[in-house]
Amino acid sequence: MLDTLRIQNFALIEEAEIEFRPGYNVLTGETGAGKSILMGALNLVLGARASADVVRAGASDARVEAIFHLDTPSPPLLALLAQQDIALEDGALLLARVVGADGRSKGYAGGRMVPIAVLAAIGDELVDLHGQHDHQSLLRSDRQLDLMDAYAGADALVAKLNKAVEAWRQTKHDLEALEADDRDRTRQIEFLQFEVSEIDEAGIEADEEAALEARLSLITNAEAIHSHAAEAYALLYEGNDPAVTDLLDRAGRAIDELAGLNPQFRPLASQFTELRDGLDGISDALRDFTETLEFDPDELESLNQRKALLSRLKRKYGETLTDVLAYRAQAADQLDTFTRRDERLEELRTALDAQYREAYQIAESLSAKRKQAAKKLAKRVTANLQDLGMKGATFECQFQDTELYNRGIDRVDFMLAANKGEKSKALKQVASGGEISRIMLALKTVFADAD
Repeated sequence: MLDTLRIQNFALIEEAEIEFRPGYNVLTGETGAGKSILMGALNLVLGARASADVVRAGASDARVEAIFHLDTPSPPLLALLAQQDIALEDGALLLARVVGADGRSKGYAGGRMVPIAVLAAIGDELVDLHGQHDHQSLLRSDRQLDLMDAYAGADALVAKLNKAVEAWRQTKHDLEALEADDRDRTRQIEFLQFEVSEIDEAGIEADEEAALEARLSLITNAEAIHSHAAEAYALLYEGNDPAVTDLLDRAGRAIDELAGLNPQFRPLASQFTELRDGLDGISDALRDFTETLEFDPDELESLNQRKALLSRLKRKYGETLTDVLAYRAQAADQLDTFTRRDERLEELRTALDAQYREAYQIAESLSAKRKQAAKKLAKRVTANLQDLGMKGATFECQFQDTELYNRGIDRVDFMLAANKGEKSKALKQVASGGEISRIMLALKTVFADAD
């Protein structure tokens, strides 16, 4: 409920504060007492258009604040506040509007500056102003349908329908996307086939680069490697003054003589033998290497071409060969999806038909429940209108068939014949402010539990 309305420098009002109490509150006064100014101030804080004319003469700006206490906020209002990150404080919501002498205005909700459109949207959920004012939510067809569903106790059915229609729409979207452009699909298939084929023809392995680089290094430096290996072998076995191995053999014989003369030299002789055998192994390896190492220009060219191929694939498909292979797997999956198009189309069409039938059945149940509740609603509102002095007035709910959508297969309009014999018209077409006010009171009485 509206708890407090504060006004500063608005029109003729310098400063005013009005507190409201639970129940029925009335502002009375003769013509010119300022009732319309108070309503204009409330309308302003609810997001109505503003101009410099509302600022009191001599003031720099006008300010209006409204405090609402919300015991049970409506779900749409809670969703709107959450979207704007506006929090309630002890169940209270403060709205404010400041209009400068230049006509510019700012809106605030919960202490946060918000666009005027947001302020108006919050106002729509808080207040109905009946008469020559905005915020008459019951005149909107979408709001009438909301109230009809709440009155009929169909909220659970509406939620079930929303879920079913959303599933149907998603499948329909997927089907349309798959059917969209066969030529584009053909181009994509050809391109993916080329990419997969290019990677497959390369026959790459994730860990081959290290071996490739090692072989390239060996062949590229073959001459230098052969030269150093031959030199080392020659120094060991073919030296002139004499060879290293000859000197070692002489030293070995001397150490053996020592071991024969004194046992303490035997370990030393054993170590020297191991050293000499190891040197023979190294010498044999050097000899074998110099005899088998060949410098093959053709192999070098082949290895360089392979390296260039791998580099090109990495530039196109990933930083490493592992990335290239992962891209190939992804492309193959996409290609499989494309090549399964006809099968997928049939799956989607079957699902679409089933989902439509399910949603339509729910919508039919919802429509029947609405129409049953509409008869009771029409009787109650018509009776209320009689009590409010609109003798002969009749109220009815007019249904219009529609294509299936998230609210069902029908739309509803609240219709009124203000006098006996008159043709019914939609509420939004009722011109008299007095009639609108009484109609809204009659409706509010019926919808008290739902609105």
